[in-house]
Amino acid sequence: MPSSDAEISEEVLEEGAYHLKGLGLTEGQIAAHFEVTPDRVSSLIRSYAAKLKSGDVSPSEFDRVFWEDVKKEAEGDVKLTFLSDKGFHHSWKSELRRLDGPTLMAIYEASKDFLGTDPNQRFLDFPPPKGYDPLAMDREVRKAVEVLGELLEEKWKEEGKSEKKPTNL
Repeated sequence: MPSSDAEISEEVLEEGAYHLKGLGLTEGQIAAHFEVTPDRVSSLIRSYAAKLKSGDVSPSEFDRVFWEDVKKEAEGDVKLTFLSDKGFHHSWKSELRRLDGPTLMAIYEASKDFLGTDPNQRFLDFPPPKGYDPLAMDREVRKAVEVLGELLEEKWKEEGKSEKKPTNL
């Protein structure tokens, strides 16, 4: 397999197919994500399993966690970078969804304030340059602010429904 910037190495495909299968994805789902046939996925899984058995590769907790994160992102759970009064943080959207409204609001406001004080914010509306993006962190925080806004709307709708429930005194 000739190597280019757009191609993924055979070893990565094997490892990914093996771990994603172990995480419960079907060979058809893996094939769709990797843009190969299900038969090709089966072959990749068998090849990696044989390498594990022969000792050519060894299982790693890091690899399993990496592919678990890839699976989460493929399912729409994104990792976000945001601010709080204690600095920058990273978290999955699903983890932030479990926070209460006031905590989400504090994170939202801190992240929004960060963006508001950045004199380069107007450049975030333009596509990032090829290679190095000096505004990568700002772009990540901006994405987080959008997701946090969505999560807050969900919380407000939930709280609005719970307030309409009759209470028995």
